[in-house]
Amino acid sequence: MAYQGARAHAESDFDAYGAPLAEPRPAFEVLEGEGLDRQARSALDPRWRRVFAIFLAGLAIVSGLAVARVQLTVRCVEALSENARLQVEVDEGEDLLRSLAVEESTLASAERIERIATQNLGMVYVGTGEPLAGPEEG
Repeated sequence: MAYQGARAHAESDFDAYGAPLAEPRPAFEVLEGEGLDRQARSALDPRWRRVFAIFLAGLAIVSGLAVARVQLTVRCVEALSENARLQVEVDEGEDLLRSLAVEESTLASAERIERIATQNLGMVYVGTGEPLAGPEEG
């Protein structure tokens, strides 16, 4: 072993002429700390991180508004569908009311009532002198 400075080396660490053999160097060196070119070497600049965060926030807001608009549109379509169904029911009810009014008018006519009373029931007006008994049997 040869003594050089603060380090002791084995004899195999020297070449035939006594010069130390070169130690294998690492493939790359890691420099700790913040050098002047740290921002140039960084993969993602902090400003881009802020811009990306703002972009994501804006995207979330726009997405939320889009979802709200779609829900509002769906509810509007459902309300219009229900409104159309109710309008059909109202129209059917009005048609039924008109037909019932015509039937009531027909059933309540004085000529019909008089015809049924005289022909089917054998009734006569009071004071005409005719008997109130029903039609003669047989």
